[in-house]
Amino acid sequence: MGKLRHIAFISQEPKKLSDFYQKHFDFEECKVFPSGSRMVIDPLFNLAFLQSRGDQAGPVVGTHRADGAELERQPGIHHYGFLVDNLNEAVAKLPASLNRGASPQVSAGVGGPEGARPAEMRFVDPWGNNVDLSARGFLGREEKKLPGVRLLAVQVPELAAACEFYQRQFDLEIIGWTDDGTVRLSDGTVTLLLTKTPVRPKRGVQYFGIQVGDLVTVKRRLQDSGVTVSEEGPEVIQFLDPEENRVVVSQTGWTK
Repeated sequence: MGKLRHIAFISQEPKKLSDFYQKHFDFEECKVFPSGSRMVIDPLFNLAFLQSRGDQAGPVVGTHRADGAELERQPGIHHYGFLVDNLNEAVAKLPASLNRGASPQVSAGVGGPEGARPAEMRFVDPWGNNVDLSARGFLGREEKKLPGVRLLAVQVPELAAACEFYQRQFDLEIIGWTDDGTVRLSDGTVTLLLTKTPVRPKRGVQYFGIQVGDLVTVKRRLQDSGVTVSEEGPEVIQFLDPEENRVVVSQTGWTK
């Protein structure tokens, strides 16, 4: 079985994002890379803020650049990752047609300006989304506490096919299907929301969600820092973080 445990962002100011999530959601900073990239955990889930490298990035080799930088240079949510029980078995289940490759930091030790990353393998799903695989984990602990990342929303053009793919690949359970074109899959803790309707210009990953124990306090903390917060429902709010990544916050979560 696979467990959704990682989201990575291309960031112009990784420290600013790390500080933001530490301040407002009490996440822990767990790693600072030589390049300036940073990681925080909640502690179950890992958020990685990867320093944008611009034109300094190296040539393409497989799913990354040779120096460890990501292919994408535009800031925003870039990829997500699953913790798997057995890496070889997870890779063997992938369709042969999909592009995949070992992390450059795994194949070359700790080479490259990024240093070693947790992910061991990367594949590109049939809809162009970058997905990391790791059997050793994403530096988090299987410790469930709030606030915590509990939702990832991904836009796909073929809802039924995407649902079947992620069910087969990671043994996720369908916990909700709506007539407006969304399906919710769960690993038991974190929900993968597949939707046909994008909420931002770029296709693929749309936003992520944090479940909290006290929504009123979190909302007040955000507003006191000058963050614009909008109501999405009786127990759901949303906002844009300092680099305009969309975040939804819920007190009840997304498992029902």
